[in-house]
Amino acid sequence: MKVSKTTDIDEIKAILCNKAIYATIGSDDAPPLNEFEPPVNDEYIYIGGYVDGVIMALMVYHKYLNGNECHVQVLPEFRKEYALKFGEQALNFRGTRPLYAEIPFLYQNVLSFALINGFEIVGEKENAYTKNGIKYNVNILEYKEWDS
Repeated sequence: MKVSKTTDIDEIKAILCNKAIYATIGSDDAPPLNEFEPPVNDEYIYIGGYVDGVIMALMVYHKYLNGNECHVQVLPEFRKEYALKFGEQALNFRGTRPLYAEIPFLYQNVLSFALINGFEIVGEKENAYTKNGIKYNVNILEYKEWDS
């Protein structure tokens, strides 16, 4: 597996616009899949994970509070073998600013993945995420392993 920065919109869309991923990450307020355009500007950094030269994962970093927020997405067929390794390697691109993640309570598997990767819960937003008409609280996490 290779991990590197990408600005290739087709690679970015291959992950974020994957039907299985978009169906999970998109809230009720998200645009339809065919109308979604990932932001590509100075505010966003995309880190791709590649197997045999083909993108299979993406870490997205963007400004948030006093630091950055990250989002990690791995194609379902690669999760078992590569998700943990990709998460670890993609965190090497985090920089030195505080790093956060927001994870709706609905996604306990994602929360577990974040906790394994050095994040700790530091707050909560009430009813901040709506999926299928149901409102969920959102965990706010901060990365704590700066010396890893």
